[in-house]
Amino acid sequence: MDDGNWPLSILIFLGFILMDGMLYGFGAAIQHLNSGTLEKEAGEGNKKAERLLAVLERPAEFVNTVQIVTNLIGLISGAVILRQAGAFLETMIHKTGLRMEEPWTALATAAAAVVLLAVLISLGIVIPKRLASRKPEKWAYRFLRAAGLAVLIFKPFAGLVSGLSWLILYPMGVGLHDKSDNVTEEDIMLMVNEGHEQGVLEADEAEMITNIVELGDKQAGDIMTRRRNVAALPASMTLGEAVDFILREGINSRFPVYGEDIDDIRGILHLRDAVACAQSQENRGKQIDQVEGLLRTAHFIPETRNINPLFKEMQSQKIHMEIVVDEYGQTAGIVTMEDILEEIVGNILDEYDEDEEMISRREDGSFVFDGLTPLEDVSKELGLAFDGEDSENFDTLNGFLISRLNRVPREGETPQVHYGGYLFQTISVENKVIHSVAVIPEGENGLREKPEPGADLPL
Repeated sequence: MDDGNWPLSILIFLGFILMDGMLYGFGAAIQHLNSGTLEKEAGEGNKKAERLLAVLERPAEFVNTVQIVTNLIGLISGAVILRQAGAFLETMIHKTGLRMEEPWTALATAAAAVVLLAVLISLGIVIPKRLASRKPEKWAYRFLRAAGLAVLIFKPFAGLVSGLSWLILYPMGVGLHDKSDNVTEEDIMLMVNEGHEQGVLEADEAEMITNIVELGDKQAGDIMTRRRNVAALPASMTLGEAVDFILREGINSRFPVYGEDIDDIRGILHLRDAVACAQSQENRGKQIDQVEGLLRTAHFIPETRNINPLFKEMQSQKIHMEIVVDEYGQTAGIVTMEDILEEIVGNILDEYDEDEEMISRREDGSFVFDGLTPLEDVSKELGLAFDGEDSENFDTLNGFLISRLNRVPREGETPQVHYGGYLFQTISVENKVIHSVAVIPEGENGLREKPEPGADLPL
């Protein structure tokens, strides 16, 4: 069999790769262009920027035509590759004098075709799209004329395909250019992850966008400062004592004020108001709740309040602290504007705050967790899936461990829990709460010998 057509076939194959790469790269580039930058350049007299803006005004039409052309190229190149690969293999087998049965010849032909198609897809699609996504302006300017010419040549064929598609879709009540309104959170997250992988978004930017998207799934009970950690002042405290306490501790600027107990919230004391009123010696000797106009109105919300509308409400009404109550009307905790912002941007520290890490990793591969670390964060850090019952009934590592122990450890005790291939060793207990926990992987890559209960662990 004559293989004299192989040089021409190779040239055609390379031409397909170049055309595919140009069109796929250009299509990816125009989807990543910044219209604001183009408008600025067009205003400065850049003709190519003006033409690109014209393309961006009808991106669907242009991209659809590009996709049709690239699909056509794929079909033609596939046919050429299969035909020429088979002919080439038969020629090579004939020249070597080998005799190969028909099934093996077919398999060899298919293998050669797969290799050539992989080359076409890699060089003509994947690599150009990735490069164009990283430098969209450079690719768009370079291939604007060539891509425009290719689209113009194949526009009649693209019109024919669109017409046939419309004839099929119209009876179904679907328009050819209808857009889906059902954009989901998953779609947004896929775009964010792709942008991060391609270098368009930095890691902290991608994380912030993710936090914003996930904010709508959270409730006040998920982010509140819990009851036992709330710094509140008794209404019976004098204003002078309150100011001295606030200035000495320096932990907050706003404090809930309670009557008989923490469930009887009377109002919110602001540091600025307290200092202003304390200028009067008469006021300094009065109880907090007896100083006229000192306490601000306390606002109450349920634990189930969604964070998104809560954030908007706090913004519009200039509220910086909400009291969270449970289903029995008891104080469950507080939510501040800072708590909500920290869900988006991460922990916010001022010059007086100490940076206390909830999770720290040690050189030996083990971890130290704060007992109040959310169970979700523990799961992410360890790659450990907690049982549905555990993850639903408990929010923190402390709650999970107490459930497993079936008791509240006493101060000085260091009980252990084995779970999911990890040893959870209590380090310290304070005020009926497991304060810190060492988590050590077990098995071949972890502990060779399990320590005895109460044994000291390296901290």
